[in-house]
Amino acid sequence: MNDNPRELTLYVKGLLLDEGFDLVGVTDPEVPEYARESFIRWLEEGMHADMEYMERWRDRRLNMKLLWEDVRSVVVVAKSYYTPWKVPSEYRIARYAWGKDYHRVMKKKLIRVGKRLRGEVGIEFRAYVDTGPILEKVFGQKAGLGWQGRNSLLINPRMGSYFFLGVLLLDVELEYDSPFAHDFCGKCNRCVQACPTGAIRGDRLVDARKCISYWTIEYRGEEIPDEIAEKMDSWLFGCDICQEVCPWNSKARPTDWREFQPREEIFQLNIYDIARMSEEEWKAFSRASAIKRARLDGIRRNARAILKFRGS
Repeated sequence: MNDNPRELTLYVKGLLLDEGFDLVGVTDPEVPEYARESFIRWLEEGMHADMEYMERWRDRRLNMKLLWEDVRSVVVVAKSYYTPWKVPSEYRIARYAWGKDYHRVMKKKLIRVGKRLRGEVGIEFRAYVDTGPILEKVFGQKAGLGWQGRNSLLINPRMGSYFFLGVLLLDVELEYDSPFAHDFCGKCNRCVQACPTGAIRGDRLVDARKCISYWTIEYRGEEIPDEIAEKMDSWLFGCDICQEVCPWNSKARPTDWREFQPREEIFQLNIYDIARMSEEEWKAFSRASAIKRARLDGIRRNARAILKFRGS
């Protein structure tokens, strides 16, 4: 099978589809020049805010061989996390964090496929789900899964953008898919206009210094600046506004993975309780969830910011 790239490619894709992934594409490990220039500009203009790890791993993001010298193929998978569930709460949490932590759920499945390939055909692999210095959206477009929209998210014409991306690096050359060549955003500017803080520039770059998701998840300071807090509305963790207004998400495909079904308990507190949440309450609230990324101090800080401007 290793002597037949097409046969091996179909086998790899078949294993991943059998695991339940919605989309699978394959590409080479080269970062396109346009993506290099865009990422460097994002860093040089300070749009990564205080996320120093983005600068620290800059070279590896721009050269996959520095991440793993033996990489010859990048396999990109996508899985929908969309559910049409209506949030019964006075605060909002980004839809991707309603279920179990996608990092663990998807990586477990990627590793299972990787181990099978190693055992059956001697292929070595590396698996990543938003945890390594990889430009996932860039490789997703190169692998034919969609185009990068004005809000920087990868959009698929049949699924919208409510999906997770995972990457399986392999040390064999597979048959590469054609890059997704069309930009179906057209003249639509809804995400740019809807962003309450003006974080979406419209050139496929998002300025983290203005982004509600950054401030409620990545920021480690004690208080959120008033100019951001007054525009947070009820967003406690992350923000979905640019996805909610995107016309392509009318095609969002409900997930069939039980792990991504909403954990109703994360919406059963009130905002006042969250502002003074105890360590034990936090453990139950964030159990097996991507919400852990914000940490207890961050969630309490976010709740205080919401309360400060509620009703103003």
